[in-house]
Amino acid sequence: MTNAFEKAASMERDNSMTRRFLADAGIGPGMRVVEIGCGGGEVTQLLAELVGQSGRIVAIDREPGALAIARQRMRERHIEHVQFVQCDLTAPAAALTAYAPGSFDALAGRRVLMYLPQPAATLRHLANWLRSGACIVFEETDTTLVPGRISPMPAHDRAATWMRSMLLAEGANVHMGFALPATLVQAGFAFERIRAEAVIQGQGTQFPLSALLKLMTPRIVQHGVATESEIEAAAQEIDAEANDPTVVYVSAVAFCATARMP
Repeated sequence: MTNAFEKAASMERDNSMTRRFLADAGIGPGMRVVEIGCGGGEVTQLLAELVGQSGRIVAIDREPGALAIARQRMRERHIEHVQFVQCDLTAPAAALTAYAPGSFDALAGRRVLMYLPQPAATLRHLANWLRSGACIVFEETDTTLVPGRISPMPAHDRAATWMRSMLLAEGANVHMGFALPATLVQAGFAFERIRAEAVIQGQGTQFPLSALLKLMTPRIVQHGVATESEIEAAAQEIDAEANDPTVVYVSAVAFCATARMP
C-alpha cells in the first residue's frame, strides 16, 4: 500500500522514530517477521537491519508498483533476507500458505491499519502463523490532536485541514492511533502498551509540510478538496510562516502500540 505518508517516511527523522518504535517493541536479531502494507520498503529495510542476516522478513503489499520499488531498495542495499509477496491486504493469510503455523516471531506494519475496512479481522487472519508470545507492533498516524500550535499559522492549518479531508474522502480512519489498543484486543492479541510522538514542523530533517502538501496534490485535487492553484499558493505561504524557528507547529501524531500473541 503506497501513500504520501509512506514517501515522506523515507526522511531520516521519520525512519529513526520508527526504528525506535520497532526496537523498543523487541524486534531484534534472528527474528522472523511478517510486515503488512510494506509499500516502497522503508519499514522493510528497518526490519531487515534489526533482525540481521540470521532473521527473515516476509513483506506483503497489494500494489505491484510499490513492491517493485521495495525490491529495488533491497537490491541497492544488498539485503537478501526479505521476501516480497503481492496479496490483497483484506486477506493477507494467502501470502503465508507456504509457511507452517507458528512460523513467525513478529507481525508489524506502519500506516496501514488506518486504510483497512476491518483491521482487527485482517490481523486475526494472520494469527495462525504467529508463535505463542510473538510480538505485534503497529505504528499509525492520527490527526485527532492536530493541528497543535499557540501562534497563528493559517496556511499550515489550511494544509492540515485539506490533508485530513483527503484522508477521510479515501476512507481512512484518521483516529487509528487512538483505536490501536482496541483493534489489537479485538484481533485476539494481549495488548501491552501504546506510545505517541508528535511530528513537529521545522526541525531540520522533518519532511516540510509544504513539500508534503505538493506530494499529495493529485489526491487532494481528485477528491475536490482544493485546486492546484490553491495548493501552490498555500505551499508558498507555509514556507513564509515557517521562517521563524521559534514557532512550534505539530502537524501529526504518530502512535505505536505493541501486543503479544497469547
